[in-house]
Amino acid sequence: MGLFDSLTGGAAKVFVEAGEMVRGEAGQVVIRCQSAGGEVKYDRVYLKIQGVEHVEVMDTDLVTDYDGDVHRRGELVRASRTTYNEEINVAPAGVLAANESAQWTVDITIPDTANGEYNGQLASHHYQLFAAMDCFGNDPDSGWVRFMVW
Repeated sequence: MGLFDSLTGGAAKVFVEAGEMVRGEAGQVVIRCQSAGGEVKYDRVYLKIQGVEHVEVMDTDLVTDYDGDVHRRGELVRASRTTYNEEINVAPAGVLAANESAQWTVDITIPDTANGEYNGQLASHHYQLFAAMDCFGNDPDSGWVRFMVW
């Protein structure tokens, strides 16, 4: 592993997974971190949880050109909003030795007052997880991973 790898988050690989969950009931999330070849010092391991609503509608404008002709101009308008947001510290500072991996299991509960999953014609709502190691430079992370919440 070179210096560039440790600065860009390539020092470790982070994986996160969760089974289906029910709002108001505890569920488990598993985070696994694996050294990409060298020693990895981290300040913490953390988990972000988000509920996100996406909306897509057609916006139509009437446009009059220079000679008075009226035309319709349509465009697809997209918007999203975070409906639920939580960050959990999973593990304190530590070191992953070269080629070592570590795993943590985290119990989480999505409140029963939070939105459930849905996929409509114009709107949808889903939940996603993001696990990372807080390291010098860019944090190695799992990227956003969807999971089902009923």
